Formats: sequence, C-alpha cells, structure tokens
Amino acid sequence: MLDSQIVAPSAKPSTLAELLEQTPLHSNILLCVSGSIAAYKALELASMLKKLGAQVAVVMSQSAQRFITPLSFEAITHNKVLCEHSEEWSTMDTSVQKLDSSSSKADRPHSCNHIAYAKWADLCILAPATASSIAKLAHGIADNLLTQTLLATSAPILCAPAMNTAMLESKQTQANLTTLAAMGIQIIEPKSALLACNTKGIGALADVDELVFALLKASKADRFWLDREVYITGGGASAMLDPVRAITNHSSGLQASALAIALYTLGARVRLISSSFPTPLPKAIEVEQVRSNDDYKQALLRLNKQRKKHSKQRAILLMAAALADFAPKYRATSKIKKSKTTQLHLALEPTQDILASLDSSDFVKVGFKAEDSLEIGLSSARAMLLPRENGGKDCEIVCLNTLDSSPFGASHNAFTLLNRQSLQDSSARTLPHSTKLALSYEIASFIKASLEHLESNA
Repeated sequence: MLDSQIVAPSAKPSTLAELLEQTPLHSNILLCVSGSIAAYKALELASMLKKLGAQVAVVMSQSAQRFITPLSFEAITHNKVLCEHSEEWSTMDTSVQKLDSSSSKADRPHSCNHIAYAKWADLCILAPATASSIAKLAHGIADNLLTQTLLATSAPILCAPAMNTAMLESKQTQANLTTLAAMGIQIIEPKSALLACNTKGIGALADVDELVFALLKASKADRFWLDREVYITGGGASAMLDPVRAITNHSSGLQASALAIALYTLGARVRLISSSFPTPLPKAIEVEQVRSNDDYKQALLRLNKQRKKHSKQRAILLMAAALADFAPKYRATSKIKKSKTTQLHLALEPTQDILASLDSSDFVKVGFKAEDSLEIGLSSARAMLLPRENGGKDCEIVCLNTLDSSPFGASHNAFTLLNRQSLQDSSARTLPHSTKLALSYEIASFIKASLEHLESNA
C-alpha cells in the first residue's frame, strides 16, 4: 500500500471555491442583475464571490425581481439591494448600506442610491445581461436604476449576455455588443445549452466559474504579463511497457493547473500541456492532453514554431510536469501475458532531458525540482541554473519543493525559489506552506521580478 505521506489523491480540490482558498478577491464588486431566467445564477455568483472575500452589492432591475427576490441577495451579501423601492436620498454617503447587525451606527452608511453604489464599486458585472439592458447601456439610455448605476460608475464593467439564440445573433444585439466592447466593456461569451425557450443553441449565461475567472482577471491583470506567451507543462508522463501497461508517477497536474489559472488572470496567453486537468479552467486557456515524454516535447516545439511566426519575444516555459527519467528499452507490441512460472525482467534506459534540450533563445526556462531533502534539492536546483555547456539546463528560475512538504495530489505545497542571482550569492526565496494557487501567484511575482532585473541589465 502506498504511503499516505506520498500520495493523497483525495486532497484534490473538487470545486473552484476550494481551489481559490487563500486567494482572496479584495474588491468591491457591484453585481447588476437584469430580468432573465438566468437571474438565479447571479445568486450563485454572489455566494461564490463572498466566499472569496469580496464585498458584494447588488442592483436589480424591476423585471429581475420577477425571477428572484432582493431578500435572497441581501441574505448572502449582507448589503441592501438597490432597486426602485429601496433607493433613498436622505443623505449622500458614498458607501453601501450594511445589513450586518454587528455593525455600529457610525459604520453604517445611510444612503442607498445609484450614485453611492456607482462610486463604491471597484468592478461591475452585468449578469445576466438581457438584450434590452445591453441596448440601453450601449446607447446611454438611463431609464432604470440598473442602467443609471452603470452609467454613473467609473469602475471597469463586465457584461455576461443571456438570451435566446436568435436575439443574441440579431444584427442589433451584435452591433450593441461591438459598441460595448469598443467602450472597453469586457464581454463574457455566453455558452451553448438548452435554453428556456426549449431550443438548444448559444445564448445561455456563462458558467459561474467562468464569471469568477473573468472578475479575477479584471482585478489582478498586470501590465508585465499582458499577452505574454506562457507554456506550462503538468501531470505525469507515462512510458509504455505494452499497449495496456505503463510506468508512470503520481503527479496530479494540480500545481500546473493552478499556475495556468494564476498566469491567465494576470493577463498572459496561457497554453497548458498536461496528462491530466484536475480543476476547472478558464475557457481561454488552450489545453493539450499528452501522455509520453515525446508528446510533451513535440507539443512545445509545435507551439514555439507557431509563436515565431508572430513574435520575437521568448515564450516563458514553466516545466512543472513530472516526466519519465527512465523508459523501457523495449516496448512489447502486444499485451504481456501473466505467467506463474516466469518473472518479468524490465530493461530500462535513461530518457532525453527535454528541458535541457530546449533552446534558451526560444524559451525563458522555469524549471521545477522535487527532491527528498532541501540540502540535496538546493544543490540540484543550482545546477539547473547553469548553462548547458557546464552541465546545466539554462534555467532562469528553479522552483524547488521537497517530497515531505506536500503529498502528491494535495491542494497545498511549499517552494524554495532560485534564480541566476542564486549562483552568485546563494540567495533563495522561501514560500511557506500554502494553497497551490496562492503559491502560483507568488511564483509569477518572482518570475516577473527576476525577468525585469535581467531585462534592465541587458
């Protein structure tokens, strides 16, 4: 039986909320709900955002209240819902009216109006966005509290359409969406599903996970990462013995998925190459499922060839996959039969070091190293920073973790980060035990600082 200190598949996060644990969304988010059957999903979105630590306030159109009550949102957000019967102008406090009974009077603002809510917001999301609300927003028609609030805010606005396919694809709606996009409003594409009108087609509100990813990206976007090409490898490679058996490892792919989410929300163009995808991912992340060492290498070479057609900037490669160090020297062409009288002897041979083989003129190489002890790991990590001609792998950065710091498949990890400066002064940055997503943001920050230092000295 495998040691529970080494393998913990049950520890994988099963929901986005679990994955985002300890990755707080410190923003005031104004959720604007228009009259669609998809309004019930806005309640789920509000709940998710609260779990992430965001402050959430809600504005509802009159028609939205036919589908869901303001009280439902107030129970989740602990903020007064702004709607026709709740708006007041007795004072001009610019905060949101708290319903939390533990708050003191001094902490409670007394105004609940579209100007106060518009000023309070760091981010606004119109979800669901009906054809009518989209048209009004595009043309500056402020005939209800929802559009009045959106016109009054200076915060970034996201728009998540939800409507019948024919309405969505109409020339008028498409023109209005184009107008909103030209204004800098982010459109979160609807999905294809069975709609309320009992037809299947595009027009359903995007999944709540996708809405959360969009809000994370809007709040965390970093100019350094904007449109940078980032390739991430994850999971464990398999070396086939025969058509049905393989030598592999327990890498879950969770750290790679967390890195992909972090770098996507920071603004990078992310490609994830992995044997497994254990978490929800933004649809904009391009994924490729692979199995063998050669699959990983060919995928990277193909992406690099495509990149060179439109960019001279090196891609940033985070090699988080657990590749096979050894593979069977001979692979059986048919299934190896079990025998009571014979033993199976395998001849294994070393595999090519893919990270070392890749040209550093094409990739900024970020290596990942797992070792039994920190002492051995630091020595191995520093060796990876050396040039290839000196036996290294030309890595700019190495992320080291010890096998006792986190079992395979766990949602938490710990890292020691090294860069080229570490070869001169033995410096290293320690990231204490935390969620893999929280660590991914720290790793991204370290990469940014290291590359900015290199670029400034170039």
